[in-house]
Amino acid sequence: MPKNPGRTALYRLFDAQDTLLYVGIAEDPKSRWAQHAADKTWWPQVTRRDIEWLPDRKLAEEAERSAIEGEGPIHNTRHAAPHLSSQEVAALFAQYKATVKLERQLRPKVKQAAGQEMLTGATVGQLAKATGLTPEVFRRMARDLGIERLRPPTVGKLKPEGDVS
Repeated sequence: MPKNPGRTALYRLFDAQDTLLYVGIAEDPKSRWAQHAADKTWWPQVTRRDIEWLPDRKLAEEAERSAIEGEGPIHNTRHAAPHLSSQEVAALFAQYKATVKLERQLRPKVKQAAGQEMLTGATVGQLAKATGLTPEVFRRMARDLGIERLRPPTVGKLKPEGDVS
């Protein structure tokens, strides 16, 4: 019986410039790397291998998918974001530009409405939840508008009584 049944490695392969080449999982990474060496044209570029051991294959598969989607290794095809055509890229950029323009137009109205809501008792947490912005955005907005806090900050309460450090 294996020493750690199901234990699975999440590995990342890098080149000499620290470019992430590939992300994979294996119960036996050395055997998997031997397979890569035999059939991957990019294998000779690998100069560094990072391994993270996870308790089971399911967690490793989730971590692999997340790493591929979030870190964009250049030789992974599974779970990789689809490549867009030039037309799709142009359309995406145009959509983004329009969204940014709309956000700039809405910002003063949102600031005014948020100020009104805070004056009637809305909390920064409620406003953050309603808009998708962070509570800090509304804390700063309240300061800028001269709106007093309804309760003191809780950070100071983390220090023991009489601690002046």
